[in-house]
Parts: sequence; C-alpha cells; structure tokens
Amino acid sequence: MQKKSLITGTLILTIASLITRLLGFGFRVYMSNIMGAEGMGLYQLLFPIYMLLWAASSAGISLAVSKMVAEETSRHQHSNALRILKISLCIALSISVILSLALYTFAPFIATYYIHEPVTALSLKILASCIPFMSAACCIRGYFQGRQEMGVSALAQIVEQVARMLVIYLFAGFFIPKGIEYACALGVLGMCVGEVFSFILAFVAFRLKKRKLRFKPATLTYHKTFNTLLALSIPITANRFLTSGLQSFENILIPMQLQKFGLDSSSALALYGKFSGMALPLLFFPSMVTMSLSTVLVPAISEAVTRNNYLTLQKIISKAIQFSCLIGVGASALFLSLSKEIALTCYGLEDVGVLLKLLAIICPFLYLQNILTGTMNGLGMQKQTFKTNILGSLTCISIILTVVPLKGILGFVLALLVQSGFVTVLLLWHVLKNIDLPVDINNWIIKPIIAALAGALSTTYIHHAYLMPAFSLKLATLMAIILLGTFYIFMLFVLKCITSKDIKMFTGS
Repeated sequence: MQKKSLITGTLILTIASLITRLLGFGFRVYMSNIMGAEGMGLYQLLFPIYMLLWAASSAGISLAVSKMVAEETSRHQHSNALRILKISLCIALSISVILSLALYTFAPFIATYYIHEPVTALSLKILASCIPFMSAACCIRGYFQGRQEMGVSALAQIVEQVARMLVIYLFAGFFIPKGIEYACALGVLGMCVGEVFSFILAFVAFRLKKRKLRFKPATLTYHKTFNTLLALSIPITANRFLTSGLQSFENILIPMQLQKFGLDSSSALALYGKFSGMALPLLFFPSMVTMSLSTVLVPAISEAVTRNNYLTLQKIISKAIQFSCLIGVGASALFLSLSKEIALTCYGLEDVGVLLKLLAIICPFLYLQNILTGTMNGLGMQKQTFKTNILGSLTCISIILTVVPLKGILGFVLALLVQSGFVTVLLLWHVLKNIDLPVDINNWIIKPIIAALAGALSTTYIHHAYLMPAFSLKLATLMAIILLGTFYIFMLFVLKCITSKDIKMFTGS
C-alpha cells in the first residue's frame, strides 16, 4: 500500500466517522431526553449483546477477508479476491442465521437470567432479525477495505446512522408512551434498520464495482480458500467473541454491584446509563481517528509483509503509534480541563462531567489499544491479541466484583484504567518485539504531555477569564475546545514533535 493510500483511507473513514458521531451525539441527546437516564442504561445493557453477535458472526471473517483480499489485489488476482468474498459470505450467513434463530428463541431466558432485566426480551427478539444483514455487510466492507477502497465503508457508516435516526424519530411518538420496554425496543429497531440499509448500500456498491473489473482464471481453490479463511478468522472470532462476552458480563455486573454499594435498582441503572450511555461516548469521540487508522492498517501491514518490505512496515507502525499517542494525550487534556462544560453543553448534566473527568486519564491507553490491535491483526498475531484481551477482561471483572461494592462507580473507573493500561502495554511489547521497532519516548510520550499541559493551562485561564463572561456556555465551550486544539498543535510544532516533513508525508506530497 502506498503511504498516500494509507492516509487517504484513514481520512475517508475519519471524516465519515466524524459525520456519523456528530449525528449520533445529537441524536443521543434526543434519546436521553425522551428515554431518561434509566432508559439509556437499559439500552446500554443490550449493546454488549449486539457486539457479541457481531463478534461471533462477522468480526473474524471480515478481517480475514480484508487481509486476504489485500494480498490478492496486490498480485492483481481479482478472481481470487471475488472467490474469497463469496466463500466468506457463505460462512458468515450460515453462522448468522443460526445465531438469529437462537437469539429469538431464547430471548426471554437471556433477558431474565443473563441481563437480569426481563423487559429487554422484546428488544432481543427485534435484534435477532438484523444479524444476517450485519454479517453480510461486514464481509462486503472487508472486501472493499482489502482493496484499499474505504469510500464504501465510509458511506455505509453514514447511511446506517441516518437510517437509525429516522426510524427512532418517526416512531418515538408510538413507542415511548408505552413505557421503558418499548422505548428500549425502539432504540434496537433503529439499530436493525440501520444495518439493513448498510447492507443494501454495500451490496449495490459491490455489484457496480464487479462490472468494472477484469477477471482472469482464479488460482485459489475453493477448498484452500475456505481453509485459509477459517485459519485466519477463527482466532480473531474467538478473540472478539470471548472479549465481547466478558465485556457484556462486565456491563451487566456494574448495575448489580452498584446495588451492593447501596443504590436501589432504578438509581443504579440510571448511573450506569449516564456512565456508559453519556460519558463513555464523549470519551470515545476522538478515537474515531485511531479506529479508522486501525481499520486501514490491517491491509496496509498485510501488503508490506507480503512484499517483505520491513522498512515500510516499521515506518507505518511507528507513525501510527505516535499519531495515536498525540490524539490520546490531547484528548486527556481536553477532558481534564473542560469535562464539566462539555457535559453541560451536550446533556445539561454536571454529574456526567464528573464521570468524564474521572475517565480522562484512560484516553491514551484506549486509543493506542486500537492501533496496536490493528497492527497485531495485520501481522497475523491474533493468538497473542486473544490471550492479552482475555487476561485484561478477567482483571477488569475481578476489580468490578471486589472494588465497585466498596467504592461505587469509582471502582469501575479503576477497573477500566487497569484493564486498558495492562492490555496496551502488553500489546505494545508484542509489537516492539516482533518487528524490532525502537521506542521513541520523547515524541510518543514526553513532548505530547508537555504540549498538552501548556495547551490545557492556557485554555483553562482564557476560558474562565474571558470566554465564559462574554459568551453563552455552548459557544464559550466550543471556542475553548478549538483554542485548546490550536495551542496543543502549535506546541507540538514548537517542540518538533510534528515537523514539516510529517505534514508532507501526511498530505502525500
């Protein structure tokens, strides 16, 4: 992959993710207003189930398709790439149909004995309907990502979000008055319709692309393609499935452990809703860049390995790590200095700002984890990723069980910090060891922290002394965010953490 393709693909996915998240944030505020904190908490309990189904039906297959198609496309073997997609669709759809039927059948049991909220049974039955569409769309997007054509994935994200918003907006008047059970079901219905529209777009894009390609006889047999897909996807699927399952268990444990801390059921669910449905989405907002880069890294690294171009491999990974550190440290500075203002602007709830400030220190670990996971998948080190994530999740669960009943939500913040720090450090160790990559402490850690401190302190003073007295809260907060970002980037240039050479590489000039 040319560096310009890597940058262009990242930019396309980042812009799409920015649009999607901006739309999603606006609508999340709307949902929190009509559903309340308790309703959001109930809805958030279902999201790990959704991720669990995605992991089981399509996560591994999609990444395997991206990796294999990248290798075949670099050899101009389009027939092989097409065969990979067809077989992946057969595998993914077979799994997804079984999962869909199982979820629909056992929805009441899962709602009562796993989620411990019987009112979610209706939502689970609705969720069952979209699993085949989700898995098929993931395979097709993996095909395009392997071809380094990120436009389809980008557009699919936007279409999915818009469809979800329209459904919830149009049917809110019918569902919401029926109570919290139907309010939660409405959120899931929007999610399902979004997946259906995402599949339709991906399928149409594939049909149009297929007409433009010139095919020569395939050299991969069906048997070899099937075996290779399974060999690549099973470790990834097992990793995503078990980690998603453990994360689902973590999320279900939190309201239960908060009750042991002394909260009643409704208050525990409401606090969980504020934490996971309001504070965490704000925390993850800047990660759209690192998640996009992580997606693009898999085919980029696979191609570099295929061509034995280890100098390019080291350069790609080093810059990706540095870029992730810059974003993570900058995000921590933002949420530490403006957490209350951001929460009040978005939700009108100051206590969400308190949660956001507690979580701010986790940003560098979470964002870097995205990059390192993509790197490990590109290098074919799925087993190490799997073991690391399992250990991290088990550590998190043990802290939730022991500390949350004593310290409340602070215990979960501690659990997330320990988990993300442990997983990130271990993944980084694997990457550094595997490709003999030197650690650049100055540009990865020290200089970004100095720049972030300078930006945060300057912005905090200007915000309180000049912006807040002169402007409304929302406008003052927006101006402060822009100011902090400007100060931070300026200081990175002053400290030579970013240079004109980096800008030229970034623009592909």
